[in-house]
Amino acid sequence: MSDGTLETIDGRPVLRFERRLAHSVQRTWRAVTDPKELAAWFVVPVSWTPEAGEQFESYGQTGEITELEAPRVIAWTWGDEQFRFDLRADGEGCVLVFTHVLADRSLGAEYAAGWEIYLRRLDAHVAGLELSVEDGHDLIGELHERYAQRFGLGPEVGRRTIAAMAFRGLTLEDGPTLRLERRYDHSVERIWRALTDPCELAHWFPDGEELEVARTIPHSLLEGRWHGDLLRVELQPEGNGCRLVFTHAFTDSDRRPHGGRVGPLLRSPGRAARRCALGRGRVAAGVA
Repeated sequence: MSDGTLETIDGRPVLRFERRLAHSVQRTWRAVTDPKELAAWFVVPVSWTPEAGEQFESYGQTGEITELEAPRVIAWTWGDEQFRFDLRADGEGCVLVFTHVLADRSLGAEYAAGWEIYLRRLDAHVAGLELSVEDGHDLIGELHERYAQRFGLGPEVGRRTIAAMAFRGLTLEDGPTLRLERRYDHSVERIWRALTDPCELAHWFPDGEELEVARTIPHSLLEGRWHGDLLRVELQPEGNGCRLVFTHAFTDSDRRPHGGRVGPLLRSPGRAARRCALGRGRVAAGVA
């Protein structure tokens, strides 16, 4: 959806999301204020009642509810940042506006991508569905890159944060080598096309320098150089799908994840297995 905006209000950067929900103001109000409901979709546990002026603790930070007008407005501080939900009726549903006043504008793309995912979890929750944290973050890298470009922000900080998310299965090994292992509900042949077909690569492989393919074993192994680093993808059938092991061996330790070159880790070839359109190729000719 990528509907977040980054504005400047009273000299501070403010993220703003507005979306329509097919649920009443009262139902949505419970979802954004009741601690038990928030636990099903929100980013952190919340221990408020809530009441105006109430203080609460979460993850070592003190928060305070600064405005409460049920069932329309709740606003609070948490640390040195400010948050607010506004609700208004719209036919049989409602319009929700969420704002987040940031302490650091450079984190705007990272926070925008994160809030979009958690608002999607809210959408699922009020619809009686469940969107897990892991499934919700499937597109976190793609959303982050889109917001960074839209807001004119450098993507390196957000890329480091995303690469470090524990549930993404990334590990940093000796060398240094970054390793990712993931299972896909698609066949080896389908994922191989996503890895090698130029039109599919256009949907998930980073812009810029091409991957110089050095070695391939069809449907099993792909090796190549990217920005001087060695990338390797191994595929193995597993049940009705397959298992992918990706490694990124850095030639310069100063450019490992905190150097920003983690592009291929942020978008999934499984995404290309769900959509493909004509695009430019990014893989240079290699040797099989």
